[in-house]
Amino acid sequence: MAENKPMTRAARVVFGLLFVGFGIFPMLASFDIGPLRSTDINGPPWLGLVAGGVFAAGGLAVLVGERVAPVRDLMTFSLLLGMAALGNWVAFGAGERVCTGVSLAGIGLGGSLRGIACRILFAVGALAMIGIVVVLGVAMLQTRLGGPPALARSKSAAEIFLFVCLAPVLAVLAVAVVVPQVVIAVWTRCTSGAWPRNEGFIRRQRERLRQRARSKAADAGDR
Repeated sequence: MAENKPMTRAARVVFGLLFVGFGIFPMLASFDIGPLRSTDINGPPWLGLVAGGVFAAGGLAVLVGERVAPVRDLMTFSLLLGMAALGNWVAFGAGERVCTGVSLAGIGLGGSLRGIACRILFAVGALAMIGIVVVLGVAMLQTRLGGPPALARSKSAAEIFLFVCLAPVLAVLAVAVVVPQVVIAVWTRCTSGAWPRNEGFIRRQRERLRQRARSKAADAGDR
């Protein structure tokens, strides 16, 4: 397998400055500075500040890299916190909501969702982002305090909270993956009279059993 080579310093500078540059314009637009204005933001002005801050934080995290780990971690945390803020505004903020071109678990829902349906869709992701932010924040604080068992209970509670937040997404993915396979299996059974078999998986398992048997036999012979 090919080794993952670290990003070169030149690449970090280029990508980091590029992302910071992308973030500057919406941030300035929040204050009516530059080519964009606060009226160009589809929502309250602070959205431009947060959205631009997400790009800027990501760019700064890339720029500092491993050299200044605390700054990198803080920028990563700020990035996730900004994404959580944006998602929560869409889900729970004031005003009408319209989601177009919606796709969930790879399934296109078609048309557009309005009102509460759109908010529910974003609420799932927003809550998941809150869970990620909580887990990351506790883990970072735990590291600064010397690692486990510092904040061990808080981290466990944060992980449970994350699982609860991700439960709707996991349920949808499970349905999207499992239900089609069940339908195919039942259809194969009805049309062919036999349940489908994963021959490749069966061959691999048989080969593993043979290898284990040969290893046991060799060990017994050495004894």
